[in-house]
Amino acid sequence: MESSIVEWLANVGSKAFAWSLGIFLIVNAAAAIAFMVRRDRALVNRWAGRVLAVDLLLVGTGVGVPLMTTVARMTVSVVSASFGGAGIGVTMADGEATLQRTGK
Repeated sequence: MESSIVEWLANVGSKAFAWSLGIFLIVNAAAAIAFMVRRDRALVNRWAGRVLAVDLLLVGTGVGVPLMTTVARMTVSVVSASFGGAGIGVTMADGEATLQRTGK
């Protein structure tokens, strides 16, 4: 079970980074194209703050989520090792979850 949690956390972190990077590039490319095509200084003044806010949000999620999932993966590994490598398995039967000790 530990490996599936660690794998899921790694997947979440990489997906968050990839989505944040993709949206960051799309937003900034759209803003740059709009600013160059319109050549309107008022448009830049109106939208620069909003684009900057979106950029900060995307950088925060693109860096923060992978950082937090890495910390969570390390925590899962340390906690699992502190129990002597004994894993806990979950089985579902008739709508009820049953915890079972696996390994040692």
